[in-house]
This record gives sequence, structure tokens and C-alpha cells, in this order.
Amino acid sequence: MSEILDGLKQRLDDDLREMGHLLEQSAPQALEAAGVILTAVLNGQRVLACGARERNDLAHYFARLMTGQFEHPRPGLPVIPLAEYPGGKEPFVRPIRALGAQHDVLLAITRNAVDGIEPALRAAHEREMQVVLISAGSEELIAPHLHSQDRLICVPTDRPGIAHEMQLKLVHMLVDLVDRQLLGLTN
Repeated sequence: MSEILDGLKQRLDDDLREMGHLLEQSAPQALEAAGVILTAVLNGQRVLACGARERNDLAHYFARLMTGQFEHPRPGLPVIPLAEYPGGKEPFVRPIRALGAQHDVLLAITRNAVDGIEPALRAAHEREMQVVLISAGSEELIAPHLHSQDRLICVPTDRPGIAHEMQLKLVHMLVDLVDRQLLGLTN
């Protein structure tokens, strides 16, 4: 039994070390993305949030934290979680076209590259929205799908569990960074 616990402890230590390294790499990207989100809401724009397949839960969680609160009391911010229409060949396109406006932001989360959200990115660009994309995979594969004003937070790992945990942490980081800038918090 002790060997199993020792192995588990080693695995957790390795995972935490890898996640710490990935978070350090992602921090500048997260700060830029939070600035895009904050600028939009301060200018009366909205953030539409969606995620490919199981990542849609993270997008809805982001919207809940932004309309409610995370760790600091503040008024709710205009963030709308998008629902995927069952059987739709172009996920999230209809709600983006119905709700999205120029200078709004699309926050999109995907497991790998742009899998499952490529139509949503195109629809957002048609509406002249900025995109904040949280994804895992290779930046070189993702970059052609983004415009120069878009922001990418890329988790460069092939490990699905680490990628998911990192994306949850990045959602928390984004909300916290918006709160800190909005409320003038320094610690």
C-alpha cells in the first residue's frame, strides 16, 4: 500500500511542477486576454462564451463567475454562455450571429487546436468580434484561424488531464485578472 501512495505522491508532485511551469508560460497571454475582456465590458460590449464539447462546461462556468463573482464582490459583467444546438453542423454559429456585435468578444475553449469551434471563430470574425481562445496543442496550428487582434492562451501539453486542469485554472486566472484590474486590487 505504501508503494502505491508513494507513486501517487510522485505523480502529483510531477503534475504540479508541470502545471506551475505551464502557468508561468501562460501568464502573459492571460493578462492580455483579460485586458481584451475588460476593455470590451467597460465599453458596453458583451462577452459570449462557448466551448467545444466537454469544454462548454468551462465556458459556462466562466460566464457564471463573471456575472456573479469569484473571490471579490463586484457587479455582474455582461457575459453570456452559449448553448450548442443539437445536431448542428456548425456549433455556436446561430447564437453568435444572433447575439454577437462588432467589438464584442468571443471566449472559446477547446481541447485541442480549434477542434469543434472553427465555425464559431468564423462567425465571430464575420461579426467583427475579437476572439479569446483557450486551447491546448500547437500555436502554429491554431494561429491561422485567428486574426491579429485575437488573443490565444495555449497550453502546450499532450496530456488531456493536465490540459483540462490548466484550462480550469486559466478560467480562474482570467476572472481574477479582470477583477484585479476592474477593482484596482494589487494583492
